[in-house]
Amino acid sequence: MAAVLKAEDSSCQELVAMSNKEMVSTETENKGQRKVFLPNKLLECVPRSSSLPNERLRWNTNEEIASYLISFDRHDEWLSASMKTRPKNGSIILYNRKKVKYRKDGYCWKKRKDGKTTREDHMKLKVQGMECLYGCYVHSLIVPTFHRRCYWLLQSPDIVLVHYLNVPSVEDSGKCRPLLCAVSERHDSTRWSRDELLSQLKPMFHSMKFSGGSGYFNIEELVQHILDRQRTKPQPRTHTCLCNTTQGNTHTHT
Repeated sequence: MAAVLKAEDSSCQELVAMSNKEMVSTETENKGQRKVFLPNKLLECVPRSSSLPNERLRWNTNEEIASYLISFDRHDEWLSASMKTRPKNGSIILYNRKKVKYRKDGYCWKKRKDGKTTREDHMKLKVQGMECLYGCYVHSLIVPTFHRRCYWLLQSPDIVLVHYLNVPSVEDSGKCRPLLCAVSERHDSTRWSRDELLSQLKPMFHSMKFSGGSGYFNIEELVQHILDRQRTKPQPRTHTCLCNTTQGNTHTHT
């Protein structure tokens, strides 16, 4: 049985390689108003998905992304007709870019050096060895571990799969809380109020557990940490761990 499965997988790879120039469209049952274009043989290798998760606390694989994007034409209910404001951590949303301005989501993202436009990382992604997906990634201005990733088919760019995810590092030396230290290293001129920070941070940490013990922090602590940083004079661009000062009393050195 294992040999048969291996042979089928090999056959699938060969079919993809032979079909670089063969494209096919799969039309929606709703009078062909929307079309999905993919290499013909790739459609045979990527199964259609019967459901779209509303939330996932990990990044989707390229195969999973392709599966959702080639299946939307049979599931009109998957498409969100309106913009979601500050979607919670883990949220997966499908938009029609011609109808919804999905980038205006209420979050503050890192800007380019000009300070005006959002910095976007662009890349083409492969499925079964063939480039068929486009990815556009942006990163939070406040918390470096929170990201928004948008995906669409190269041949059908109108339908966009958007995923929001906070992915803190699992590494912890026991002496420093990595995320808190990372925030302390951010150097931007944005001035935040407590309410603004809470509205940004709470959905970013949805479904994530926190405690007041060593190695973790809560949202109120992170907000206060950022507000305290705003009140102090700009620090030299060197790493300074502030974990001890946030847990205990603040000491002034002369």
